[in-house]
Amino acid sequence: MRRCEAGAIIAFVILMQGPVEGMSFNILRAILSPPVPRITRVRNASPRELRLKNSLAVSDFLGLVKQYHYPAEEHNVTTIDGYNLKFHRIPGSARSSLVEKKPVVFVQHGISASSDSWVLMGPGRDLVFLLADAGYDVWVGNFRGNSYSRSHVVLSPEDSKFWQFSFHEMAYYDLPAMIDYALDHTGQKSLIYIGHSMGTTTSYILLSERPEYNNRLRLVVSFAPVAYWKHGRTGIQKFLVDNGDFIEQTLRNQGIHELYPQSTLITQLLNSLCNENAATHKVCLNVYFRFFGSDPEQFNTTLIPYLVSYFPAGMSLKTLAHYYQHLSSGQFRQYDYGYVENFGRYQQAEPPAYDVSKITAPVALFYGRNDPLSYEVDVMELKKRLTNVVASVAISYPAFNHVDFVWATDAKRLLYDDTIELIHQYK
Repeated sequence: MRRCEAGAIIAFVILMQGPVEGMSFNILRAILSPPVPRITRVRNASPRELRLKNSLAVSDFLGLVKQYHYPAEEHNVTTIDGYNLKFHRIPGSARSSLVEKKPVVFVQHGISASSDSWVLMGPGRDLVFLLADAGYDVWVGNFRGNSYSRSHVVLSPEDSKFWQFSFHEMAYYDLPAMIDYALDHTGQKSLIYIGHSMGTTTSYILLSERPEYNNRLRLVVSFAPVAYWKHGRTGIQKFLVDNGDFIEQTLRNQGIHELYPQSTLITQLLNSLCNENAATHKVCLNVYFRFFGSDPEQFNTTLIPYLVSYFPAGMSLKTLAHYYQHLSSGQFRQYDYGYVENFGRYQQAEPPAYDVSKITAPVALFYGRNDPLSYEVDVMELKKRLTNVVASVAISYPAFNHVDFVWATDAKRLLYDDTIELIHQYK
């Protein structure tokens, strides 16, 4: 099966400042379908050990965490529709007291990310290390299709059927599987949930479609909430609205169903183009800030070669298509299969809307005013529809962007300290 680095086409189009339709198909095809040898993750190896070996491999979550002498575990669960998920746990730290049953916090990544994204900055900076230091039992999820969860009991990732899922299935099957496992494993009845970007989208779907989970999540913390997209058609949103149909159809016609695969080719290319000594370094930054919002003060640009070894981590085309549908319609609803198939699946012409008024769990919303993927006006639309918002916080730093929630230099001061203070009230 052909695979594509979807980021390459989007970056290319933005840089060229031209419509997708105007591109040569041969050029488009070359950008979309590079050969993709997989990045090798070495279990329990620290980045330093791999550097000494001059290896192209990268550390896995366990190695990234254990290099700082924190305990780390990997767990496996199979969803009821057959996807095998690997997810991770940091049960404590040397700084936290030894308590048998600590409060459980479940942290969920955003689109095309993985559990690795939460442990790349290290102790004192990453949220999950701070939570462990504060006395929490921290679980970090991985959705189907990313580099840790490319497995199924029957289907192969080489089979297009493997990739027939969006964030709806992640919410309906993946989150319950991981949450139930974490609670059963720890003997707890409920936990605190923290999601970023798509990790917020899935939490709203879970609590709307499976309302029994409102009793299992005693607090939902949303970083960069994404549900209703009715405003701000700029940047990446405008690009998707203008070109989404063409991109999706082109990819499907070429048998491409997986986007953003972790690949040594793309990693080496970005390492060459985006390192701080490269002539194209500023171009990389312009593309990065075009996607996520410009904030050079909070982003250590020397980290780009390091970050691209872990992000993006893979996703399905259908996931991007589902978000495109939300952008186009301005509605928060299930996947639109078209008039005929919608009747077969939903017994109606239009896909059902997610009824977020069914969410009774307490929800805290944190958003940045420089986030092109989570505009304040759209966050307020979500807030208006929710029935139990316990906090709605605009980050005080005005340039805070979409990925600052995970990688900002001062994320602890600007966001995490307040987050931990809030969740202490829900222990």
